Amino acid sequence: MSEEKLVKVCPVCGNSELYYEAGGYGGKVYHCKACGYIGAFVVEANEELLENIKRKYEQERQKAGKKAG
Repeated sequence: MSEEKLVKVCPVCGNSELYYEAGGYGGKVYHCKACGYIGAFVVEANEELLENIKRKYEQERQKAGKKAG
């Protein structure tokens, strides 16, 4: 049985490009480069969960775009 690869991703958009806010001096507070999320919570996701997060984020962005326009 092989181990599943887990990646830390943004809980909002699923992007893995996260960095510590204030260089980590304030603790583990992450900042997402893609959507701007700032918070201590991140998701350790496998490929399936990652795709679900990204799909939901895109659907919500499309809905918000339709409401604004």
